[in-house]
Amino acid sequence: MRINYLFSGLDKEKGFTKEQKNNLLKDIPSNSTITFIATTFNNYEKTDYNLNKIIDMFKNIGINFKTIHLIDSRIEESTMKEYLKESNIIFLMGGNPEEQMAKINEYHLASIIKNFSGIILGVSAGSMNQTTNVIYYDEDTGERLIKYTGLGFIDINIYPHLDFNNIPYLKEIFEVSNYGKIMALPNESFIKIINNIPEYHGEYYYVENGIIDIPGAPYEKIRHLGTIPLETERLILRRTTKEDFKEFFYLQLNPHLRKYLGSTKLGNDIEKNVKYFDPEKYQDLSYYRWTIETKKEHKILGSIYLNIHDEKAKTAGIDYWIREDEWNKGYTTEAAKRILEFAFNDIKLNRIESSGSINNPGTLKVMKKIGLNYEGTRKSTYFYYYGGISDMAYYGLTRKEYQEKCK
Repeated sequence: MRINYLFSGLDKEKGFTKEQKNNLLKDIPSNSTITFIATTFNNYEKTDYNLNKIIDMFKNIGINFKTIHLIDSRIEESTMKEYLKESNIIFLMGGNPEEQMAKINEYHLASIIKNFSGIILGVSAGSMNQTTNVIYYDEDTGERLIKYTGLGFIDINIYPHLDFNNIPYLKEIFEVSNYGKIMALPNESFIKIINNIPEYHGEYYYVENGIIDIPGAPYEKIRHLGTIPLETERLILRRTTKEDFKEFFYLQLNPHLRKYLGSTKLGNDIEKNVKYFDPEKYQDLSYYRWTIETKKEHKILGSIYLNIHDEKAKTAGIDYWIREDEWNKGYTTEAAKRILEFAFNDIKLNRIESSGSINNPGTLKVMKKIGLNYEGTRKSTYFYYYGGISDMAYYGLTRKEYQEKCK
């Protein structure tokens, strides 16, 4: 079995992250033999410094090696191969990717590494060289693009050290992406490959042909049920019909009611009103509009809506109106409580909100009675077509708060 680690970067001062530590402790056996492969084979001082820092990082998480080897130009090719064959861990160090890969090929080490059964760790350049095709822009060489064949453990080009605050580096990544698909990794991210199956730890971003894939936050879709029939002790809540709309026309002529019925002009003749009604909207399961009707007399009282505000946040507003001659009998509160129950228990919304003019106390009273919490008032924020500009009081309730109140 072979396990590959492709670290974007390692913080030699802070040490391994918690996730890096947990994975390494799980996979690295005690008393292992590890062989480090340098990037620049003749820069001994820098290589030794980095080697000691990395060994200290392992010691700090409780990993101590039985034997530690280093491959650079201080040893012969035969010794390099012996080190690799007697090791159960290989560590490809960071630095210059092309130079490291060139040395691996020069000393005929690639086949040994490719056929290695154990753990192969790589950081930065050492991660890049574990891929099939290595592509990057190296400013130090004066070349715009460096491209060569890597060790072939994963078929994606790795670009380590992604930093969204480093604009020149971002430009480099986008430019190189025109020559091949890139996976850009922030420093704390890493890829773990177990028997050729990759696991991705931390954030990563695909960039191809100058286009970056930045995934949005996950969310659950609303399980819409549509305007299904609902009942309360005294009321029936059902889909609105064309005949209801005719009745609504006459009910909404009442100036006391019309004053707070929205920001747009209402129909001024019954034919226009009926034409406005579209029963096909009920084919959309996210459309919620009920006629409020008494059970006993089948008297039409008004209408109540559940307006979806944000599908991803799963929020909606409750809006309602009722004929004036049935005010102060608890009908609106009764209907609104049932819609609130439907919203939280049946379609699992996260939040219900509502608002009303501070000059319309009856509406605000319903919001309080069904359990919505007062969240503030905005001054001169809404224009009612028949009532003018008004201060608005805002109320809301989350599903969690609703469940707490129902206990």
